[in-house]
Amino acid sequence: MQTLREVRTNNEETVIPNGYKTNGWPSVLPYEMNVLFHSLCYVVTKYETKADMQKGLDEVEGLQGTFEDLDPGMFKDKETYENYIQLLNKHKRFLERSNFAYPGTKEEAIETFIKWGLVLDKGDVWDIPVHPFPDVQEIFTLTEREQAALNYSKLEALVHPVFSRLVLTLHEQDTNEFSYSKNDLKDLLKINDAMLMEVLIKLIPYLQDPIDNLPAIPDDEKIAFTVVWERIYEDFLGSANPQLLQ
Repeated sequence: MQTLREVRTNNEETVIPNGYKTNGWPSVLPYEMNVLFHSLCYVVTKYETKADMQKGLDEVEGLQGTFEDLDPGMFKDKETYENYIQLLNKHKRFLERSNFAYPGTKEEAIETFIKWGLVLDKGDVWDIPVHPFPDVQEIFTLTEREQAALNYSKLEALVHPVFSRLVLTLHEQDTNEFSYSKNDLKDLLKINDAMLMEVLIKLIPYLQDPIDNLPAIPDDEKIAFTVVWERIYEDFLGSANPQLLQ
C-alpha cells in the first residue's frame, strides 16, 4: 500500500489522494468530516508524532466548533443555520443506515475514519492511504438512486481531467476548426477507446454541429469539428472572456 507519508515532498501544498474524490467520499460525508479529512492529509505529512498531529488539528480554524452543538450565531442567518442542520441530519441518517454512529467528537471521527480505512493508525503516527483507496460502495448500504449518482460522480471524476486536457490542447492552437482521427486523439491524450468515447460525448455540446454516428467512425478516419469556444468559457469559467482560460 502506498501512503501520503511515503510520497510526501517539501511542497507546502496539501495533497488529497485522488481516490478520495474518485471513490465518492465527498458525496457521502458532511462538511465537517470532509474538512477533518483534508486537515488530516495536511498534518500527517507535516508532523512526525501523533501528538503533534493532534496539536496541528487543534490549530485548524475550519475545525473550530465542529462535532459539537453548533452555535447558530456562527452562521450569517437563521435560514443558513437551519439548512446546514438539515443537510447534516441527512448525512447522519445515511451513516446510521449502514450501522455507523455519527461521531460526536473530532476524536470519534478519526476513529471512524480508521474503521473505514481512510486513516491508518501506525501507533506513534497517523497516515493516509493513497493506493489502493477505500471505496464508498464497499462500505455503505446504497439505494439504487445513490448508486447511480455515485457511479456518475466516479465516472465524471475520471473523464473531466482528460476532457480538460483536450480543451486546453485545442485552445492553444488559436483556432476553432479541427481535424483529428480517433487514433490521433488517443495518442494525444494517452487514453483507450472507452475513455475517448466518454471525452468525445462530453465535447459534443460545445461543437457547432454534432458528430454523426460517432461510434461507427473508423479509428483512422479524420473527424472535422468546430468548437464554439464561448460555450466552454461560459460553462467552465462563468464568463465569455477567453483570457480566463489558462
